[in-house]
Amino acid sequence: MAALTPSLAHAAEGGGAAGGTWGALAIYIINFSLFVAIIVKYLLPAGRRFFVDRATAIRETLLKADRAFHEAQELANQAAERLARLEAEKNQLASDLADETVYQIGRVYDLAQEAAVRIKRDTEQSVAALRENAARRMRAALAHAAARLAFEIVTREFAPADQARLVGAFVARLDAEAAR
Repeated sequence: MAALTPSLAHAAEGGGAAGGTWGALAIYIINFSLFVAIIVKYLLPAGRRFFVDRATAIRETLLKADRAFHEAQELANQAAERLARLEAEKNQLASDLADETVYQIGRVYDLAQEAAVRIKRDTEQSVAALRENAARRMRAALAHAAARLAFEIVTREFAPADQARLVGAFVARLDAEAAR
């Protein structure tokens, strides 16, 4: 440092004295040469090894990071594909459910229409059967009433001549039927 700043060297005691010995210079040169030799022999290979090992470790780390990035990217792409497939499947299921719902509603409507027609037909048949049954009972009641009334009239007003006339008419009818 003193050699680099000449003003300091002149201010020092004994500085500025001209002339040095060649022997001192030779010692400095030998000392510097030994220093350079030690650095070249021991420090330079160790430094090289350190930097080579460090570069190798950095390359390996970069390769691992690159592989991990590509794997992560591939997994992200697969997840996106699965998500897209799931979304498509969800949409398909929703569409299928909507179609099935429309079909089932139509089917229920058709069944309701058929049930209404069947109920109407059954009601009409029941009304007709009830009407016919009521008419039959009415006829039976009228026939019973007419028979009772006829029996009362006949028992009250029947004479022996009426009996002969009825038997004669019956026999004439039998003869007419037999002739046919």
